[in-house]
Amino acid sequence: GDSLKIAPVIEDELHVPFIVTHAATPKLTECKKRKYVFRVSMYEEPIDLAAAKLVAERYPDAKRIANIGPDYAYGYDSWKAFSTYLKKFKPDVELLEPVYPKLGTPDFGSYIDQLIAMEPDVVFSSLWGGDAATFIKQAVYKGFFKKVKVYLNAMLGATDTLKAIGSDVPKEAEVWGSGRYWFEYPPHDVYTPNKLFVEKFKKRYGEYPAYVAATSYTALYAIKHAIEKAYLLKGAWPTTEEIISALEGLTVPAPMGPVYIRPEDHQGVYEVFWGKLTLDPAYPHPVLKDLVIFGPGEVFPPPLTTVVEC
Repeated sequence: GDSLKIAPVIEDELHVPFIVTHAATPKLTECKKRKYVFRVSMYEEPIDLAAAKLVAERYPDAKRIANIGPDYAYGYDSWKAFSTYLKKFKPDVELLEPVYPKLGTPDFGSYIDQLIAMEPDVVFSSLWGGDAATFIKQAVYKGFFKKVKVYLNAMLGATDTLKAIGSDVPKEAEVWGSGRYWFEYPPHDVYTPNKLFVEKFKKRYGEYPAYVAATSYTALYAIKHAIEKAYLLKGAWPTTEEIISALEGLTVPAPMGPVYIRPEDHQGVYEVFWGKLTLDPAYPHPVLKDLVIFGPGEVFPPPLTTVVEC
């Protein structure tokens, strides 16, 4: 919501490049082209589309699909995207009534009971941050994962959330997580930019980087590369218009893999991951393993299109 409020100020008053690193709404880049607004981070729809593909391919017998997400636009839009694409891939699924707790809910007990009572085969979730961790810890305690065997959380691939979950990793169910960046992907032995980023971050801060570190880093380097590109063409410091032109079609060697900024909508595109929540003694917190990777061409809708209502 904040990015949608800021964008008109950037477009109508400030007239400077605005690089978004966090906001996930498709409405920022896909409902209309904005001249000055760019986004280098993953937005929600490709993650949701990938989740729908994952469920359709890995769990062909799943029929009853439930949802729990935050009670605001991100939660509604994530369920809209996931359920729309899942219906396309598996028309026979039954979409159960979505559950929307308020942000910062301290006790998910009643929501957990509500979901169990629905007897779903799969639960999709867009809870994030502390809410995602609190839900999983309380769900483990209440036996949720003994009844629900497949749980997908679109924002579980965040190191701060994983640290909060601690040892409370469900053992009876398959729990999948995704996000905008995972510090182990692309693999360090095949992609040097991520290897160097993780090594330098860990040396400086003593922990593995969260996605916000990677997307912020990418935004700074996108501006750097665009200015350098425009300067080489002109031989002098570029104008705002020339920087915008250089950003369009730019590929940034980002920690999360090469990020291509589409000229049509100024959206950065790169691979989407989903992985299984796992305890690994080599790490100080739970991690995602057995990653399933989706190429941008598989899960990014064409520029300026979205299943979410504009």
